[in-house]
Order: sequence, then structure tokens, then C-alpha cells
Amino acid sequence: MIDDYGNLSIDFLVGFTIFLLAFIWVVSMIPGLLIGLQAHTIDYDAVAYRTGVILTEDPGWPVSPAWESYGDPQKYNITRFGLAISKDTPNILSRDKINRFFNISTTDPSAGFIYPDDYQQRAIFGDYPYRFNISVRNLDQNEIRTVGDVLPDGYGYIRRVAKIKGSSNATIIGSDYTKSHMVKTHVFSILINNTKLLGDVRDPAYQIDPLREQIMMNITNLSSVCAGSPVINLTNVKIFKLDSGIYSNVPLPASNNPFIDGNTSRLPSTWPGTPATVTDNVTIKLNPQFIDSMKSQNSQIFIAMRFDLSSNCTFLNNTQVLPDFDNLVGKDTYENLNTTPFDYDYNATRVTQPKLSDAVVEVAVW
Repeated sequence: MIDDYGNLSIDFLVGFTIFLLAFIWVVSMIPGLLIGLQAHTIDYDAVAYRTGVILTEDPGWPVSPAWESYGDPQKYNITRFGLAISKDTPNILSRDKINRFFNISTTDPSAGFIYPDDYQQRAIFGDYPYRFNISVRNLDQNEIRTVGDVLPDGYGYIRRVAKIKGSSNATIIGSDYTKSHMVKTHVFSILINNTKLLGDVRDPAYQIDPLREQIMMNITNLSSVCAGSPVINLTNVKIFKLDSGIYSNVPLPASNNPFIDGNTSRLPSTWPGTPATVTDNVTIKLNPQFIDSMKSQNSQIFIAMRFDLSSNCTFLNNTQVLPDFDNLVGKDTYENLNTTPFDYDYNATRVTQPKLSDAVVEVAVW
């Protein structure tokens, strides 16, 4: 019996020691198991990094037509924000996308994007209702655009260096295109050759791409073109597409109507029924959504502008003068040997070329 008591005491001591060692080991492991729940800043940094990558390396969705071309009534069709020109040009941002991204409304859900709801669904993609601050700084123009809250004491953060691609535009001085036609009706045409624009320059960073970027044409100095100062009316703009040798007339939607004399609003939908009197300049801006709707990747696009004057004059003109502009067809106009449309191309003396500006994108999440 004495030996049995001794064996029992040794067994108890060994078992208790093993239990104690196992308990100490488990206790020492608990902080490691909970570290993911305690270190929130690691999660914030990851969300900020992911958001920064999406914004600077992705063009967003939809791509064609591009999401930035969707107006406020269609903004709910936008699935994902992205500021890159294309997936092939990471860290080269589109100015049009930036302008649309920072089109913010704080009160009206139908006007602009609402912070934070519209951005959480399309830029952050987190499981939690993160707060954030996103900014894009154009270093060359000393301009900063921002959306979000004031930064708190602790947050996740990412900073990305990028480039912003500028747009192209043509400035056409009216006095450079006068012709010796003493008539009241004048037609001026502009050619956008998509095949040439997309083929002559291989680097998308410097490419004039009507399918992704706004095309802008300024016709200036009209008041000094014609002696006697007649009344100048812009009565119509017609769009023609030449595709596989076939001309077709494409109606110009009111959302692409011209601007007159520096006004910030386009001509109303009642135009061209009511002619627009021009004092000095006309600006035409064609958005990518309109160009894309024409399915014109391999086409030539002609823009024909009709001016009617109150008296005969040698006014702005580079197209065969036809009195019946309303029945004008592209074939009659652009196959005329005396017709030389203004070519919207890579001639830097006539068209301002796209250039890159240094920029910084900052994303803070908490």
C-alpha cells in the first residue's frame, strides 16, 4: 500500500505539470490569435492601397461608352470608378474622368455624386461603411480636387504619383479661311479622321482619341472676317460619316449643340429651328458618347457648319457653296475637288496636342 501511494503521487505530479505547460502555451498564443482584431490600421492601409490602385490603374466601368460620359440621370448605371485613360496606360489619368469623379452634390441625389454613398459603392468596395478622403493634385497647374471628410487622428493612407493627360483642341481663326465668294450662305467643314488619329500615334498617352476624349473646335475672330459688319447667323451643323465608301448623315443631339460667343451653355434644343446670331466665336464640343454611338472607329467624320449672312460677303468658307444646305449630302460636298476641310489632326500649329501634367493621388481611409 505504501508503494501504491507513492506511484499515485508521482502520476499526479506528472499530469499536473503537463497540464500547466499546456495552459501556459495556450495563454501565450491568445494575443497572436487576436492581433487581427486589434490592429485596425492594417486593414485601413489595405483598403486605402486597394482604392488607390483601382483609381490610378483602372479606367472604370462601363468602358464603352466611358462611365464619365454618363449624365446625372444615368449615374446609377456606373459600376466602378477609375481615372486611368485605359487599362494599357496605368497611372496616366483622364482629365474628363477626374472632372466627372469630383462632380459632387451634397444635397440633391439627382445632381452629381453624393458623398459617401455613391463613392463607397464605386470606389472603396469595403465591407464596412468606411469614411475617406480622396484628392487629386495637378502639380503643373497648382490645382487640387478633393472629396471626403476632414482627416481624423488615425487613418490608412496611400499616395500615388501619376500623370494627367490634357485634351486636344483646334483654334481656327476665321480670317485665315476666307474665300472669294460674294454670297450670303457659307459652309465651313472640319474633318475628324479616326483611322488616321488612332493609327498615326501608337502611345495612348499622346493620342487624340475621339472615342475616349472630348473633341473641341473654336472658330474665332468672325466679326473681323467680313467687311461691313453684316449679321452672322449660325443656322445649322450637319454631321456626316464616311465608312467603307458610304456617306451617311448623323443627327447632332442637343447635348452636343455648339456654344456661341463664350457662353457656358450650349444652344437650346430649339436650335437650329431658330438661327443663332454670332458676334465673334463658335465652339463645338463633341463628347465621346456621341462619337462612340456612331460606331466610327474606322470612319471619317465631317462636321459641316452653315452660316447665313445678312449681305453678300467673302466670309469664312472652305466648302463648296450650295444654296440648299438642308438637302446637303456628304458625297456632293466632300468629293468636290475644290473642297479642303480643316483637318483635326497632329499638326501642332493648328491643333493643340494632348500633353501630360504631373499629379499626385492621395487616398485616406478610416
